[in-house]
This record gives sequence, structure tokens and C-alpha cells, in this order.
Amino acid sequence: MMIAAEERRDVLWAVDGNRSGGVDMTTQVNDVRSGRRIGRPLIRTAAALVSLCSLTAGCGFSWAEDMGVAWNTPVDRKGETQGNGAWLSGDTLVHSRFDAVRGYDASSGARRWEYVPPGRSAVCHAAADTDGSVLILTRDADGASASAKGEPCATAVAIDMKNGRELWQAPDAATDRGLDRFRPSSVSAGGGIAVLVKKDGLHAVDVRTGKSRWKAALPQGCVPGRTAVAERQVAALLACGSTGTHQEDEFPEGAELHAAAFAPATGALLWSAPLGGRSAIRWDTRVEFVSADPLVVAASDSGDSDSGAYVSFGRNGRPNPPIDFSGSYGEIEPSDRLTAAVDDSRLYVVPNHTVRISRHEYRLTAFDLATGEPVWGGTRDDDRLDGDVGDHFLFQDGKLTVLAWGDRARLHVLDPATGDQHDVYDLPEELDGADEIFGYEDRLIVARYGDQAEPSRPFTAYKRL
Repeated sequence: MMIAAEERRDVLWAVDGNRSGGVDMTTQVNDVRSGRRIGRPLIRTAAALVSLCSLTAGCGFSWAEDMGVAWNTPVDRKGETQGNGAWLSGDTLVHSRFDAVRGYDASSGARRWEYVPPGRSAVCHAAADTDGSVLILTRDADGASASAKGEPCATAVAIDMKNGRELWQAPDAATDRGLDRFRPSSVSAGGGIAVLVKKDGLHAVDVRTGKSRWKAALPQGCVPGRTAVAERQVAALLACGSTGTHQEDEFPEGAELHAAAFAPATGALLWSAPLGGRSAIRWDTRVEFVSADPLVVAASDSGDSDSGAYVSFGRNGRPNPPIDFSGSYGEIEPSDRLTAAVDDSRLYVVPNHTVRISRHEYRLTAFDLATGEPVWGGTRDDDRLDGDVGDHFLFQDGKLTVLAWGDRARLHVLDPATGDQHDVYDLPEELDGADEIFGYEDRLIVARYGDQAEPSRPFTAYKRL
């Protein structure tokens, strides 16, 4: 299986995501390695195309050919950093930003509908159940801006992705001040449910009706953080321990992070376990989902420290040996920790080996989650990508597909068991930058929402020349 990132993402499983009822195993981060700013958009474009083609009847693309523009949506004005996202549900493309959510025809690019929050309220966050064609967003309450009412992100709203109609509303716990890292959003979605984070636990509702499905009680002394929905479990991070609280945000003082899994059908607690081994990991440490099933997180030792490890758990909640960010296999930089993929038994990442102060060589490496040891790769001499730098991963037809770039963007197809390379394809140089890519019929569709510095087109569709 593969993850929308909070999103990168979101999933093949999304954490976030959360992208389609699972956790996105190809979550991307904003920081880029030195000298890679031109190549990364190409890689994102191709990676998402291959991922979605694998989920459909085939997109019919030939990587040896160039692609031209089939249609463009109009340029959007400058946006803000909140509420951003893009999804493909059936034949409808959906683009979310702070001030509006819009749906487009995937065949022509024509706008089908628009949802504008009432008054001056803003969209804070959005998550989608694309199979159920429902977008769940949080916005400011009472149709007014948070500054006017003091109620930021206090309403959850479900929107039909086919027509933009509002399906239901529900009060949503506002994001507590100072808890943005621990609880960046209060909703995740997938598999027919939306999971709302409340102070007394997790509440799951039907994505189309808003009717309650279950309420999950948390272990005693625990406070819920971020969540991610996968087919076999709902993953959550909890802050547990300590009897004292901060008066300002009612948060347990000195609490440590735990991971937990709940049954998606009933909300029953399947297991919970501390993230740290002999040393506790504090609740305010940088910890991000890499996968919801199996549950894998990238966790700093404390705060935003460079040291830390990938922490994973078996099906019964038994912790696996940690995979440190630095070792004989190289170093996984903070900006690359979510450039990762997970299947049922392995973690795939791209550590770097320092050659000189200003030069690094990156080597694709597979780790066994059960042992924490490299299975293949892991040395500077073991180059599986012909000198290219891997940047995006997916599993397709029993093979591991890696998007990488050197002098140009390329698609590498490997045997995940051995790391042996089967095929290499050059990608079209004309592909535009993207935050998400979707395959629809014979089209490649690029979505843009991440770069708020300049206005951009929400979607562009490409076709073979």
C-alpha cells in the first residue's frame, strides 16, 4: 500500500492523506535539496500520474513522447497558505483554497460549481473521501472572520464533490492555540467516514449524512492529536500522561506521545503504545505520519531536532526497531523525511552520503520494518538509480516505481524485493510544475495550490502530441 500529507501527504494512503481513505505515502515537503528546485516539479508531476494510472484502466501514456496542453483553467489570484488542496473524484476535479472551493469537469476544464464560505469566514483545512465523493472542510464559524468572532475553524462542513452542494454541518472543536504541530487539523476522511477530533475523544460520522457512526474513548489521561484513515484502521497520535494541565489550552503538562489504532467500523481501540523507547517523546516534538497502515511516523528526538527515527508498529501494536535518521546507510535530512514509501513490510527512503561539504550523493534504500535493517541499498557504492536522485515512490503491478532526476526527470522501475532495475523512462521536459497530478482517461491533469507567491492556474490538462 502507499499515502494526502497532513498530505506529500496524504496514499497511496494519505495521511491526510489523506488523500483517499488511507495515508499518503508519497507526502512531499516544501524544502528542497540544493540544486533540485527545477527538477522537483517534474518529479511530482510524473509520480502522481503513474500512481493514478495504476488505479484506473490505464492512461495510455508513452513516456517516450511529449505532451501538449489540452485545456487550462483560468489563472487564480494570489492565495493564502490555509485551506489548500486538490482531488479527483470520478469525473470531477476539486480545488480548495482559503476563500472558495471549486469543481471542474475533468474532460474539458470547465467550472461546474463553486462553494464560497458565508460572510468573511475562511476555509481552514480540507480532507476528502474521493471514493465517497465528499469533501470535508473546516471553516470559521457564524459566517464571519475568526478575528471578528474569535471562533477560528469552528465548523465542519461536508460538500458533495459532484455538484458542490452542502450535505451537512457540525460544530467542530477549534484548533487550540499552540497545538498546531500536534493537531494541525481536526478532521480526516476516507472509507465512508469522517473522523472528527474532539476533546473527549474521536467521533466518526457518515461522510454523506453526518450521522454518528461511533465515538471512540481514549486511554485514560490521553488527549487526541492528528488522525489518518486507512482501510483497516484509523491511526491517531495521542498525548498521554501527567495529571497537570496548562490553564491556557487545557493540555496535559509534560505529556508524551503515543500512537494508537482504532477499528474503522466500530471505533474500538485496537492498541496504543508510546512512541519513545526508553526515552519519552514529548507531545510538542515534530512527529508526522508516513503511513497509517502499517502505522509509521517520522519522529524527532525532541522539538525540531535533526536526530530522530522512523518509528513503526506491527498489526498488534508491537513496536518495531526504530530506523534512525542517520547511520552507516547515510543521513535522511529533515526536508526529506516524508519523501518515503511504505508497503506491508518495508520502508523506502533516500539517505544522502556527504562527499564534500557542498556535495551529496543520494542512494535509494529499502529497510525491513521488522528488523530496522537495510535490505538493499544503504551504501554510497550501491546506486540503484544511475546517479539520479529519487524523489517520489509508488507500487504498481508488483514493482516499485521511483521518480528521480539527474540531468532530467526519469521514471525508474525496480523489483522491490531485490532493488534490481527493470526499466528507465525519460519524462517529458515540458511538463509544468505541480502540487498534485491526476490521470483521467487519456489526459494528465496537473493541480497547483502550494506556491502562494504568484497567481497560478488551478489545473492544466496535458495530452500526447
